Amino acid sequence: MNKYEKTQKQEDQNFKLITGVTKAVFEKMLKILKKYYQSTHRKGEKKVLSVEFRLTMALEYWRKYRSMRHMALDYKVPKSTLYKYIIWVEDVLRRSE
Repeated sequence: MNKYEKTQKQEDQNFKLITGVTKAVFEKMLKILKKYYQSTHRKGEKKVLSVEFRLTMALEYWRKYRSMRHMALDYKVPKSTLYKYIIWVEDVLRRSE
């Protein structure tokens, strides 16, 4: 079970303590990110990390301000990949209404 799945199983109060947002806000953010992802990527193109996973990583980084080196170890991705996806989430959400 990955961190996204573990986070989703949490009660509403714990979910907000972990991510910094409510489940409703998380779902709105996820909808925006998925819509953007689908409009910019070709069908059949392999995703390195799912959009849900990317959002979970970004929220954890913003909430806890952990070092990217430690997060990269936990998520089993290179630090550069983690950085790229956090920036991607920030940019897409900032551009959305």
